[in-house]
Amino acid sequence: MEIEKSVNKIWAVCWKDIKIYYAKGPVIIIGVLFPLFLWLSFYAGKGLNAKEGMASLLALTLFFTSSSVTPTIPPWETRQRTIEMLLTRPITIREILIGDVMASTIFGLIFALFSLIIGIILGAMPSNMLLAIVIIVLMSFGFSALGVVFSALPSDTPADVILISNVVKLPLIFISGVLIPIKDLPKWMLPVAFISPLTYPTDLLRILYIGNGYFSITTDFVLTVIFSILFLLAALKLHEKTIFMRLQRR
Repeated sequence: MEIEKSVNKIWAVCWKDIKIYYAKGPVIIIGVLFPLFLWLSFYAGKGLNAKEGMASLLALTLFFTSSSVTPTIPPWETRQRTIEMLLTRPITIREILIGDVMASTIFGLIFALFSLIIGIILGAMPSNMLLAIVIIVLMSFGFSALGVVFSALPSDTPADVILISNVVKLPLIFISGVLIPIKDLPKWMLPVAFISPLTYPTDLLRILYIGNGYFSITTDFVLTVIFSILFLLAALKLHEKTIFMRLQRR
């Protein structure tokens, strides 16, 4: 019974986020159009076929859509003074944050589905569709949790959090094998690529689409799961520490 109540609370927060924060013009531009044009400039511009670039398109789409809104929700609600209303309800901080992650995960999956369907139309099919769907769900969840980690900054200004998230996210796409395969990266860059959470799911998608990856499927999958869990745990822990600092910025 308690689990059912908790699930209902999480879904209520998720639905609130979807109605208020998602499907907005700036979200579509930053989360969808930016990765699409970036992908076109690197892959379509080189004349590569759809199958060679589909792994990168999916990785970019999920990375930007899933982490585009969650960083702004807590600071925005702090500025609007709705954070107090949530905290006075019979709901925990963890349930609120998991609801935020759920909303962002759903948002990322919707746009990833579009990319997946476009790839199928163009003849770019993963070798294992079930595994591809599983890794896409994990990526959407993990990067949504990463966005919540960024939002732990006790600020009431969304731009502050967006600046920090972009400083981290933009370099990652160039060192994680998304636009440049890991095997083609300079040797001095490899240690950084190995600690990037974007490296392993991207590598796994490359294996599924073109049969060529840097790591094994098991390594990529296990590390993707580990990063996703770590991001969620870090988000929950950080927000528990900064929530009262946030309330002081009302």
